[in-house]
Amino acid sequence: MEKKNHFSTPKLESETIESLSAKLLAATVELTRVNQELLRVQKEREEMLSNISHDLRAPITAIRSALDYLRDGEALSPEDMKSTIALIDRRTKTLEDLIQDMYYLFCVEDTSKELNFETVDVGLFLEEYFYDALADSRYDTHDMRLELPESLNCHIKIDIQKFVRVLDNLFTNAAKYTPADSRITLNAALSPDSSLLQISVSDNGPGIPEEALPNIFNRTYTVSSARTPGSAGGSGLGLSIVKAIVERHGGNVSCQSKEEEGCCFTITIPVVELPHTHQ
Repeated sequence: MEKKNHFSTPKLESETIESLSAKLLAATVELTRVNQELLRVQKEREEMLSNISHDLRAPITAIRSALDYLRDGEALSPEDMKSTIALIDRRTKTLEDLIQDMYYLFCVEDTSKELNFETVDVGLFLEEYFYDALADSRYDTHDMRLELPESLNCHIKIDIQKFVRVLDNLFTNAAKYTPADSRITLNAALSPDSSLLQISVSDNGPGIPEEALPNIFNRTYTVSSARTPGSAGGSGLGLSIVKAIVERHGGNVSCQSKEEEGCCFTITIPVVELPHTHQ
């Protein structure tokens, strides 16, 4: 009589079990990280919208009060009329800046919207930007300097319009929070292995308090000492826009500062290696 084959449970090697366990643990850790990041982003957006809602109320209330004053006032003097209209104009400009910057930030952070990347010569790009800035009346009272090494010869891939916005925000930031005759310097340098470019905008103004430095690029950070462009009368989203644009370029931005010793914002982005042409 023929013997029946008995089914036996296959034995998994301990290495296989350990490998599967490690993969499961790694997947769990990554899922937890992603969930935490989503919660962080959601919380940050909620805080930003709450701050913006608060910031919107002040100018709207001022405009409403000014309009009520114009409507209900009897025999207003030309001076009263002029000052009230000027107040409405200032507050309306504040609203425009806030709405435009908020929309711009959301657009930059939306990765489904592609940037218009072009490969540019760093030296030519920075020189052109700097000499355009020299002609800008916002910097008339400052000592503007361009410091580029003669040996600088590299290219970067950027969305020119967006990157000009980055430099505009940093220059505006430096001019707004430094007294007249302060120095504003634009410089650039390659990393030791020439794979990264560092672009810096520095000043010799009052600097930023040390406790504020970790938060200055946070879009929910509204402390005036953060030197965020616009926080003294604009949207307060300037440095958040800088960070968002730089990160879309595969780079990062940092700040070094000491009170009364000036401030330096540094952008680090990858260098593009151009293909060699054969003669």
